[in-house]
Amino acid sequence: MKKLLMLSLVIIGVTACASGVNRSSTNDNYKYAGQKFSAVKVSLNPDAQEKLKDNIKFDATKLEQVIVRSLQARQLIDSKSENIVNVLVTDIRTRSNFSAVMFGFMAGNDRVEGVVSLNPKSGGLSWLEFHVSAAYALGGFGGGQDDARMNWLYEEFAKLTLNEILGTNVSKK
Repeated sequence: MKKLLMLSLVIIGVTACASGVNRSSTNDNYKYAGQKFSAVKVSLNPDAQEKLKDNIKFDATKLEQVIVRSLQARQLIDSKSENIVNVLVTDIRTRSNFSAVMFGFMAGNDRVEGVVSLNPKSGGLSWLEFHVSAAYALGGFGGGQDDARMNWLYEEFAKLTLNEILGTNVSKK
């Protein structure tokens, strides 16, 4: 019985915050070569805009700010750069406080998913495009704090984006 309980806890812990990056095969040759970016632009596709009505805790501006802060920390922001980071949010879900506290991972997860593309400012074709998925499913007191859950999602999305740009993601979906 003890082993079953421990196994259950490990499985819950591993799946509670599942996140990852999926790069299309057309981008297999990408290697970071010192590129900098003048801006980060976050937008929502029509499906995500529709889901926003039920997920008002999500804030695209905060996601954008966290990504910018993450890039600034690595000196990848340069106002003179001809490159921009475009993020198209494709899916969002946020649990209510009650569901997060009372049911935790059984109520599903909070998530932010999107397609990140690195483009020239002039609007040309992207030279790298990848799908980022950040999810958080823990419950209890920590899971019931909207700011804690949402900030974790924004930070995780930014971390995955930065690591993919730099080529330092160790595991890919």
